[in-house]
Amino acid sequence: MKKKHIYRTTISFLALSLTTATATVFTPLPTDINESQSIYNQSPPNLLQVNIRTVIGQGPCVVGDYSGCTLDDVNNDIDATDDFKPEIKVHFQSDDFPDDGKVSNATLRLRGATSRLVDLKSYRIKLDSKKKLWRKQRKLQLNKHTGDLTRIKNKLSFDLMTTIPNLSSLRTQFIQMKIDNQNYGLFTHVENVGKEYLKNRGYDKDSNIYKAENFAFKKHPELQIDANGQPLDIKAFETILEQKRGKDSKKLWEMLNALNDPNNNFKTDVLDKYFNVNNILTWEAVNILMGNSDITTSNFYIFNPKGKDTFYILPWDYDQSWGYDWEETTIRNNYVPDKKYRGPHNFWATKLGQRFLSQPNGLNLLKEAVTEIKNNYLTEAKIKAFTDSYYPIVYPQISQNPDFDYLDFNKDTDEQTLTAYNQLYSQIATTVETNYQKFLVDLNSPMPFRFDRPKIIGKTIMFEWDKSVDLQGDSVTYDLEISTSPSFAQNTIAYNKKGIHGTTFTTQWMLPKGKYYLRMTSRDNVNPIQNWQYATNEYYDVQNDKIDYGVKEFTVDIDGVMPTTIQIDGQQNDWDGRLIFSDPNDIQESNVVDWRKGGMVQDQNNFYFAYVNDDAIPVDNLWAWHIFLNTDNNLQTGFDDGYDYMLEGGELWKYTGDGNSWRWQFIAQSNFQVNGNFAEFKVPKNLIGNSNSIEVFFYGSNKYLKAGTPSDYMIAN
Repeated sequence: MKKKHIYRTTISFLALSLTTATATVFTPLPTDINESQSIYNQSPPNLLQVNIRTVIGQGPCVVGDYSGCTLDDVNNDIDATDDFKPEIKVHFQSDDFPDDGKVSNATLRLRGATSRLVDLKSYRIKLDSKKKLWRKQRKLQLNKHTGDLTRIKNKLSFDLMTTIPNLSSLRTQFIQMKIDNQNYGLFTHVENVGKEYLKNRGYDKDSNIYKAENFAFKKHPELQIDANGQPLDIKAFETILEQKRGKDSKKLWEMLNALNDPNNNFKTDVLDKYFNVNNILTWEAVNILMGNSDITTSNFYIFNPKGKDTFYILPWDYDQSWGYDWEETTIRNNYVPDKKYRGPHNFWATKLGQRFLSQPNGLNLLKEAVTEIKNNYLTEAKIKAFTDSYYPIVYPQISQNPDFDYLDFNKDTDEQTLTAYNQLYSQIATTVETNYQKFLVDLNSPMPFRFDRPKIIGKTIMFEWDKSVDLQGDSVTYDLEISTSPSFAQNTIAYNKKGIHGTTFTTQWMLPKGKYYLRMTSRDNVNPIQNWQYATNEYYDVQNDKIDYGVKEFTVDIDGVMPTTIQIDGQQNDWDGRLIFSDPNDIQESNVVDWRKGGMVQDQNNFYFAYVNDDAIPVDNLWAWHIFLNTDNNLQTGFDDGYDYMLEGGELWKYTGDGNSWRWQFIAQSNFQVNGNFAEFKVPKNLIGNSNSIEVFFYGSNKYLKAGTPSDYMIAN
C-alpha cells in the first residue's frame, strides 16, 4: 500500500496536575499505596528506536535445548500451553541503551496467549546482565495490541493511572523495533511486574505477586499448599494464579480461608485485615470508567508485600477497553461482552466482589468512587491531552506497513481505513462519560446467576437456578425461554414463561423430543425493562462463531406432542399419564367446581385440555368451569395476570378489556365432550394467535352454583 499522510494538528504534551475533591469516599488508611511519581517518566511521550540482531547457534531446537532455534521457530510458537518455548540469543540496542560491542546480550521469545495466533507477534526481551539494565528494567515486554485498533489503549490507561491515588501503575513506552534490519513496526512496552518492579518501588524483592489466570478469590483446590507454603502441584496452582514472585503462599491461603468463611465479619475479619478498601474501590472504578470488561477472573495481579497482611489488586492489560465493546469491529466479529461483564456485575463473579457488594452500603460506595474518579482524574480534557500527545507518534506508524495491513476496519480503500481510524481515535476522550452513563443505567440490575441443565421427571420438566441477588432489595422474577436455535430468533422460540417467582419451575413437557436451548433472565419489580440480567451460562455457537449469553443446550428424549389421532369422545384413556396437574379435595359441597386433575397437550395444529372434577360435571352449568389462557406469556397484557383467552365451558372468548374490566369477545364454540366427572376440549391454534406455548389457569365460579361455596382453582403451565 502507499503511505498516507493524513496528520492532525500536533498538540504539545501537557503537564497534568491532580485535583483534590473536598468531599471524598477515600478515607486515608495506613495501608494506602503511596508511590513516588519519580518512578514514572514525566517527560513528553516519544518513539524509541530498538534494534535487535539475532544470534543463531549450533544445535537442536527442542524442549530443553533451544541452542539451534531461529526467529522463525520463535514466531511459530503459537501454543502457549505446551512445553516447547523456543528462545533465541539476540543483541539488544536502543536509543538509550548504546551498543555494548557484545555478540549477544539478551534473549528473545514470544509472549502472550491468544495473541500468538495473529501474524503480528509480541515479544519478550530479557537482558543477560542483572546489573546493566534498560531504564532499571531487565525484561522488555513489547506488545503489538492488534486487538486495539487505536494502538494506544494500554499506554493511555497506565499513563492515566500514574495520576490516580490508591492504584499502582506500570511504566510504558512507544517503541519502533527492527529485527535484523527489518522493520517490525510499532510496539508498546509495558513494564514487567516482577523483581525490578518491586525494587523500583521500595518493596522487598521476595514479596508475593500472583497473576490471575482463573482466580475468583475462592478456595480453589488447585491452590492448596504444604506446610512451607509451597504449592502441592505447581502446574495446577498456576492454572489459577501464576506465581510471579515470592516463595511462601501461606498468607494467600490464610486470606482465602477468611474471605470464604461466611460466619465471620467481612469488614473487620476480612476487608480491614487483608485488603485496602481504597485500592479495591479505585481498581473497580477505573475498570468501569475505562470500560475494561476482561477482568472477571484474569488480567490483574495480586500483590502481597513481604511481612504484611494486605493484598493489593494491580492492573494489567487494557487493550479491550475504551469503547471496545461497541466498536464496529467487535460487533462484526461477535465479540461484544455481555451485560454481566459490566459495572458491579463483573465484580460479582468473584467471592471478594460478592462479599464487598453485599455489605451495607457496598454498592453506594462503589457508585461514589466511580463518580469521584471520573470528575477528578478521568476528565475529558485530561484524556484528550494524552491522546493528542500520542497521535503524532502513533499515526505515522500505523499508516504504513507492517501495521497498516492489520487495521481491521473492513474498509474498501486505504483512505477509508485511515478515516475510520481517525474517527475512532477522536472518540476516545468521550468514552469515560459514555461508560459512566452505562454504569448508572446498569447499576440497579440484579446480579448474575447460574442455572442447571433441566431434568425430565416422567412427562414433566423441572428447571432449577441460583438466586439472582438484587442489591437494592427489590423482588426479582425470572423469564424462562426454550428455543430450537441458540440465537433465540422470534420464530424459533418454542416455549416461554415470564414472571416466575422462586428458583424452581416445573411444567409438563409438550414439545417434540430433540435438542433445545434454554435461556434465563432475571428482572427486578421496579423497572423490569431496564433492570434485567442474563444468567452466567454461555453457549458457543460454532456455526455462527459467536457466544450466546444466558444460554445452555439440552436434549429431551421423550415426545411431549399429543398424537393427532386423539378423539374428543369423553374417554380418559387418551389422557393416561397426562393429567399431571392436581388439586386437593378441598370443597366439601357436592355438585360444584372442585378440581382434582388437569392436563394440556398439543399437536401441530391444536391444543387439547382436560380436567377431572370431584363430582359429576353438569353440562347445563358447564360455564362455571373456566380455563384462562395466557398465549403471549406477557403479564402486562390480557385480563388480570395476563390471560388473553378464556374457555368458559365450551365457548372460546378473547379478552378486549383494559386488564381489570370483564370485557370478552366471543370467538368460537370449541369441540368438547363431558362424561361424568371428566371433560376434554380441543382448540385450534389459529384461533388463539398460533401460539405454541401457553400458561393455563383453571378457575371455578362456585358462587353462582351454590351460595357461600368458595371458588376453586388450579394452575398449569
